[in-house]
Amino acid sequence: MQERWDLVGGYPAQLRSYVPVFTTYTDTAFPSDAPTDKGLRVALRYEVGRLFASVERFNLASSRQSLDEAYLAYAEMALHFDRYLRVGGLYSYYDDTISNEPYFKGVSDTALVFADPIKDPPLVRDLVILVSGPDKGKTGIVLAQYRDGSNRTVVKLDRFKGMREIKVVPNSWVAKRLGEQSPDDVFLIARKHS
Repeated sequence: MQERWDLVGGYPAQLRSYVPVFTTYTDTAFPSDAPTDKGLRVALRYEVGRLFASVERFNLASSRQSLDEAYLAYAEMALHFDRYLRVGGLYSYYDDTISNEPYFKGVSDTALVFADPIKDPPLVRDLVILVSGPDKGKTGIVLAQYRDGSNRTVVKLDRFKGMREIKVVPNSWVAKRLGEQSPDDVFLIARKHS
């Protein structure tokens, strides 16, 4: 997010060094031949494979200093790591059954303050609010937007109970926040001017 290419070059190798940790956890936490353990091992290995494919795309994008490709690759890395933690039961708190939508029933959308998503759509790095869906009212930052025609955006939600969930949502669910905002953690890194 800070476009510090000098800092990201070493990350792919560091991340690849964690493959044995993922493999050991997967095989140790779900060791039996029971269908549930087998299914979880397959799901976890799939997420690790997708994570490291994204690491490779990130490495390539950063070597070319292709910002849009790097954003998308990073978003995919974050998404698959988040899914690994979720499937592996590694989050200390997680409940995907809670929906905020009932809290907004009968409440005017003017209760949420956001820019018109048609006239001023959110872009990568924008601080946003989710204006529809089960996470309505939650805030975060846009990590990437898919350009494959799927009209989806990857959002990293603000911290809740120590976690920052990654969500892939329809573009229409995301709007820029308005008013004075505290910067996202990533923007607190000092920039190096050359």
